[in-house]
Amino acid sequence: MDSKRPSLMFVLGVAPRKIGGLEKFLRYLVIALDAAGWDSILCFDGTIAPGFREYISYPFVTIESLDNQKNLGLSCAVELWKLLRKHKPQAFAYGFHGVMRSFPWLAKMAGCRQVIFNDRSSRPLGKKPVSLSLPKGILGRILTAPLTATISNSEFTRRMIDAMGVTSAHSYVVPNGVEVVNLDAGRGERFRKEYGFSKEEIVVTQVCWMVEMKGVITLLDAAALLLRKHAGVRFLLVGDGPELAQYQQYAAALGIGDAVTFTGLLNNPALMGVYDASDIYCQSSLWQEASGFAALEAMSFKLPVVASDTGGLAENIERERSGILVPVGNHEAMYAALDRLICNPALRDSMGEAGYQRILNKHRIEETARSYANLLVN
Repeated sequence: MDSKRPSLMFVLGVAPRKIGGLEKFLRYLVIALDAAGWDSILCFDGTIAPGFREYISYPFVTIESLDNQKNLGLSCAVELWKLLRKHKPQAFAYGFHGVMRSFPWLAKMAGCRQVIFNDRSSRPLGKKPVSLSLPKGILGRILTAPLTATISNSEFTRRMIDAMGVTSAHSYVVPNGVEVVNLDAGRGERFRKEYGFSKEEIVVTQVCWMVEMKGVITLLDAAALLLRKHAGVRFLLVGDGPELAQYQQYAAALGIGDAVTFTGLLNNPALMGVYDASDIYCQSSLWQEASGFAALEAMSFKLPVVASDTGGLAENIERERSGILVPVGNHEAMYAALDRLICNPALRDSMGEAGYQRILNKHRIEETARSYANLLVN
């Protein structure tokens, strides 16, 4: 790095495991910051995938580890202080955990002029925007007093944090953005061939972490109903996680194991052909998604989306225009929505095109990265 340039330190309570929506956003963000004359220090919690280090290898980026960021961040406060003193950033941002951390005061004491909370967190189903109790509210106001702004990736997340009443800092919404790449029939054909899908089969896809909150059981139950009616349908589930083996066993128990393909973790699903090979995208989440990167990626590939009617998903998907929203956890409603799309190719095409136009108009990653950069360092 050029030590004469100002820098932003961004502390994230996650670690990159693949090249997905978040990783691409960070790459475009640091490029936008560089264009504005700033360096970036990215601090992650957990093991960082080597492929990500290569993906974001620029002279204006430094990657650091900052583990154990949970529980108000007290256990990692000393390590964060060391990083702040080492890099001396002029701006500081943190996200992927709660707003109530020791981080804002540490950043202020280290001389950061801007201290920003970036809310990208999904919430449990049923959690509503409510103010904290008086004791927690007072603690929150004390911890967040140095904040100069909050940035949310959806109106849903902004409502949730504003309702808590823990900060008077100005709040902004900058929606998630995704790369728009050329559709590639050859890439899709290669992916289908690798995983044993024929050209004629309808492929229904979900890309997610294999945990309960992603609603995989709901999708598998809907798949079991669909496969009684449609023989030429295959289900593609991309991702890994602690419950992957359980879902594989569940699909087998339903008698649909041969029609459901679990790929495990893929390093870069978009460029490996996942969406090119798909006809319909699902996001069967059981919690309130902050936004839903994968659904946006699918829309950028002109796929119609069937998603749970919750959180930021309900903002990003135009009901009955770019997709179909269904009640959370209702596999029969998901079956009905998928059945409509399978039986109506024209509807798939029109919804896919509408979603694609929405991405072009509101969710281009270059634009969202520049908006973030302007808020973070100006």
